[in-house]
Amino acid sequence: MLPAGEVALTLISGVLAAIGALGLVSQVVLIREFFAVFAGNEISAGSLLSGWLFFEGLGAWLTGRFLIRSGRLPGWLFCAGVVSGFSSIISVVLTFYSPRLFGLLPGEVLSLPALLAINGLVVAIPAASHGALFTLGAQLFSNYRAKSGVSRAYMYEGLGTFSAGLLLYFLFLARLSGIGIVGLFSGIMFLLLALLDQPRVRATTLIIAGTLLIIFSVQGADGLVSGLMSRVWHGQRVLSVRESAYGKLATLARENQRLVLYDGMAVLTVPPVETATYEQLVQVPMLLHNNPRKVLILGAGPGGLVQEVLKNQVEQVLTVQIDPVLFQEIARAGGEMISRLVADPRVRLITADPRRFLEVTDDSFDVIIIAQPAPMNLNSSRLFTVEFFQRCADRLKAGGMVITYSPGSGERLFSETGVIAGIREATLKRVFPACYSLGLDFPLFIGSKQSLAIEPETLTQRLATKKLNLSVLTPKYLDALLDPFRQLQFQNGVVLGEQVSTDLIPRELFFNLLRETRRVQPGFARMLSTIPGTLTKLWLPLLIITVILALVCGLVSANFARGFGIISSGFSGAAISTLTIMIYQLRFGSVYSGVALLLASFMLGTVAGAQLSARAGHNIVPGRRIGAVLFFIGDLLMVVVSGLMFLAVHQGGRLALMTLLLVTGAILGWEFGVASIERQTQGARAGETAGILSVLDFTGGALGGVFSSVLIVPVSGLLTAIALITILKLVSALSQLLTFSNSRFKILRV
Repeated sequence: MLPAGEVALTLISGVLAAIGALGLVSQVVLIREFFAVFAGNEISAGSLLSGWLFFEGLGAWLTGRFLIRSGRLPGWLFCAGVVSGFSSIISVVLTFYSPRLFGLLPGEVLSLPALLAINGLVVAIPAASHGALFTLGAQLFSNYRAKSGVSRAYMYEGLGTFSAGLLLYFLFLARLSGIGIVGLFSGIMFLLLALLDQPRVRATTLIIAGTLLIIFSVQGADGLVSGLMSRVWHGQRVLSVRESAYGKLATLARENQRLVLYDGMAVLTVPPVETATYEQLVQVPMLLHNNPRKVLILGAGPGGLVQEVLKNQVEQVLTVQIDPVLFQEIARAGGEMISRLVADPRVRLITADPRRFLEVTDDSFDVIIIAQPAPMNLNSSRLFTVEFFQRCADRLKAGGMVITYSPGSGERLFSETGVIAGIREATLKRVFPACYSLGLDFPLFIGSKQSLAIEPETLTQRLATKKLNLSVLTPKYLDALLDPFRQLQFQNGVVLGEQVSTDLIPRELFFNLLRETRRVQPGFARMLSTIPGTLTKLWLPLLIITVILALVCGLVSANFARGFGIISSGFSGAAISTLTIMIYQLRFGSVYSGVALLLASFMLGTVAGAQLSARAGHNIVPGRRIGAVLFFIGDLLMVVVSGLMFLAVHQGGRLALMTLLLVTGAILGWEFGVASIERQTQGARAGETAGILSVLDFTGGALGGVFSSVLIVPVSGLLTAIALITILKLVSALSQLLTFSNSRFKILRV
């Protein structure tokens, strides 16, 4: 038995808000842990969100189809709530433990098949139970507000999601572990469910479980995380796990060596294990310049590279990182070596986004070293584009140079390593009049405004004269590396063409992801390599099929047209959200610093849209065109939003991007509410309506997330993805127009 009247409505609203909050924090935390455990990127984030949306829609639809008519809604709500809360916590634990299942090492990148398998394992149950909770809550709400129940439920769930986003951003992300955050919000949901649920045993159970979870989240979650990581990374001792507003840090120890992982990627090893790489990456440019006074290192903290630079007679070496917590952890884990480097008066540690630093600094440099071999995500891809190299060129002194290197052997390049080298060289040539590539132990690239004399005899003589204390790079070894025949072999492996990497089309990112996949899954990599050509051949046939489908839906019935519209809006909403997060990362250097606020803005928009549709609901009656008109307006507004994204790529600030997502969410909430009120006006059950519309919305969202993050952006770039959204919503608007003359519609039964 539920409480009566307004008390029940208030409690149901609170439960729906708690459901929305738990859904958001689970998704954000899982994205964060995937980055930390698997050195993840936008593909892992996009596929995880897509998987969540698919299973959430499936759970909502199955609940609406089979459970709504049982008459035992409070009992089912209790069961779904318990499953949702505990499975959300278990999903975070599984994310930590899954490397053990696949035999992965710390910081090792997942193949795409393994990624999809782990995604399914992690998100299936929490997402499906979350969808079930929404459908059950919508039906309960509609028992009191029949006509607008679904849109009201959608609104309150969105309000909870928005609130959770604010709490994550301002309070929890930098203070609590992922398990602690999910446990806290699960406990809050349990307490609200207990107030709604009348049977004493069930209510008491929920109160006890909720209270224990809240206490555990604050007191014991950090210890559990360290224990889990120690069990997963066999042979490693976990010294610390730290959260920041930008990422997750873990310091591991094994015998006499320490390793600092930042979002799953090794940023410091003490003592250094890449001595040969550090010596060549630093000393060869120093030999070319011969008198470098000021050096800038981007993409690495203080460590082996800084140590190598200080072996020369430099006046200053700067290293730039966006996260101050990373500097603190490196200083703590690095021991005497890092302490000595930091204490050197020539060393400056700067906390800033590297691209932003280059834009605002008045300093100029003799040598700029990019300390990453290739982009693993959009954050690092920002350091390998035409736009970034132009900023570097603006900060070079006369005779200065930019140094970057790529994966592969400097003796002979194969497969994707040759393509990556070709793209890197072509990208540098767009900016620098003088560009050189050398086959050392790895491919080294040099960009300069003036011509450089790269003569093996001169370089080896300079190295001998300097008498540096080097472990690997002797004059004899350098002479062997620069052997003309060896360099010719290297140059023959560079696939040089017209392709370059830009902010809008991060081509190098796709080929590096393909290279990583080939290392662990060669068969799948071969299939992945066919995607660019396949997309080129299939985009026109797929577009024609989509247009025909939309026309048929519009001609058959209004419900089919609305269904197509909901799918297209789900697709567009997920795609725009994914692209906005990518744009935010491109412009501001970190997805963590803003993802919670961006998602909160989107959900606030859905609240506003659902509220507006509920207010307009009294005008939607059978036989009138108002539903088609309202939906048509929503589609046109989505076209306008997708067009504005073209400007946001280079012009939008944080507020502009948040506003963009707020409007997108409002359109989606508006259309969801209009479609739900139309169906309920015709006599459909609220739970069935919520289930059908949710599965359409989330299926479209899953497709939008996959296409934008996995297929379109890495291969064809941001602008192609934006164009796809625009075309899809124009087609949907056309489908709604066709229902103007067929406004009496039948209820779509699934």
